[in-house]
Amino acid sequence: MDLLISMLGMVGVRLPVLIALAIAVVWVVDTPRGSIRSVALWALGVLALTTLASLVLNVVPMWLVQQGNYENLQLMSTLLGVGHFALNLFEALALVLLVWAMTRALRGRAVQPLPPLPPR
Repeated sequence: MDLLISMLGMVGVRLPVLIALAIAVVWVVDTPRGSIRSVALWALGVLALTTLASLVLNVVPMWLVQQGNYENLQLMSTLLGVGHFALNLFEALALVLLVWAMTRALRGRAVQPLPPLPPR
């Protein structure tokens, strides 16, 4: 029961990020098809997966403690640290891809010159 409450608390903390990612996916899906859209969707997908994987990695130590398995906790701590580092690398890559897609989309918009003013 304590594990379930802790898990619900962790989901609650990550819920705003997951909602924001879902809204972003809806906005990106509504754009014209192209390489920029594909990169943006991949980046949002990777961000969602890293958020969910981080949630799972945070549950593992609590589950081990709940089970009374203290022998492997030291090894699991090291492995979880490596796992979180890898997730942070993927998250950083996804952010770079998302910013690249936004930059390309914004640069692709041509700025229309203003029409000349009528003579007085």
